[in-house]
Amino acid sequence: MRKTQHAAIAALTLAALALAGCTAAPAEPEDAEPVDLTMTVWTADEAIIATFQELADEFREDNPELGELTIETIPFAEYDAQLSIRLSGGEAPDLGWIVESATPAWVDSGALLDISSLKEDEAWDFDDIIPNLYAELEGDDGELYGYPFAGTTHPIIYNKTAFEQAGLPTPNELFDSGEWTWEALRSSAKALVDAGAVTYGFDIPQWGYTSYALFTPFLKGFGGVAYPEGTECGYTDPESVETFEFVHGMIFEDGSYPAPGNTSSFPTGDTGMYLGAPSTLAQLADSTFEYDMAPQPEGDVDYDPFIGQASMVVFADGAAPELATKLFAYLTSEHGSETLPYVAPRTSLQTEEFIASLYPQVPAEHAKEALLDTLEFANQIPYPVAFPELSTATKPALDGVWTADADVEAQLATVCEAADPILEN
Repeated sequence: MRKTQHAAIAALTLAALALAGCTAAPAEPEDAEPVDLTMTVWTADEAIIATFQELADEFREDNPELGELTIETIPFAEYDAQLSIRLSGGEAPDLGWIVESATPAWVDSGALLDISSLKEDEAWDFDDIIPNLYAELEGDDGELYGYPFAGTTHPIIYNKTAFEQAGLPTPNELFDSGEWTWEALRSSAKALVDAGAVTYGFDIPQWGYTSYALFTPFLKGFGGVAYPEGTECGYTDPESVETFEFVHGMIFEDGSYPAPGNTSSFPTGDTGMYLGAPSTLAQLADSTFEYDMAPQPEGDVDYDPFIGQASMVVFADGAAPELATKLFAYLTSEHGSETLPYVAPRTSLQTEEFIASLYPQVPAEHAKEALLDTLEFANQIPYPVAFPELSTATKPALDGVWTADADVEAQLATVCEAADPILEN
């Protein structure tokens, strides 16, 4: 029953995305009365929402046609499904966020407004935006469907105290000596556990055997791609098989990665390292140990670290697309980007001072190495348009990998058996 419900939700999401682009955009209001706008987000952080409202207040000083800006929070796990159903029902918000794994589906849907006219706006300064960070938001003919307002490579955050207790070189020390690789991470994770310093050596909590878009950091380290070009299944490629066998070994041979059913808790000190968004540093305010961050490790392939990305978009069927685009331009300008608590995709803000202001919990030079210097190497992966449906269809087969006696290569073949019919269609 649960599988059927999940498949239905995925299919409904894709259908709703397609329908979302089929209704005619409303005419811009002609009267002088202020127009209320709505923006959908998945954060419930009151400080972040307040910052958006403060920027809207500034915008309203020169643009009195803006009435109230209502910011609506939709839980992340339900975001795409709820938003696409809302659009197909004719209740489009004016602005919103989209996550990187769903970007191709949203761009393909026709639900997003082309904001490429802003490229000519000197105040917006399109040339300041780092090109590889907006590539998946472009259309075939120069259209632009959003701005990656929050996007950076996810660092390795580590328990410095645990490394000292175990007598191990830290990830930053290994990085400085040119030895910070995925194999070094695995060795360090096992050594931390063997020394009794932690329960788990490493984790990617956001993956959690559920969200396989967040398994991508492992794949990138070995040159694997789940869906090459977004059109075929790559889980049986040698690089992908090597990736899964690497993680399988950390779990069942080394005992350094939490197995299914177990949960790590870095803030409590039970984990040596984790890979996650830098915003998770906020969870460490009450930690009783020292911590730091390092870049994602290198593998034996060209360095291409995983980048987590959230983009802001304007919806074509919103109440006032022209006004929404003007507000969008203000929120995503250099000023807006500098005001919001995110690593901005603008060259002008790629400074040690800016990153230090965002994450004062760690040394500025380490934050710069982990979050800024890596951006020139990071490329967004080509997610298929049908990624939501693929995620549901392939998860049972992927779950079969994570047993102690699994034949990893054979199990990954069943993943492609589930994915191929969807990709072919």
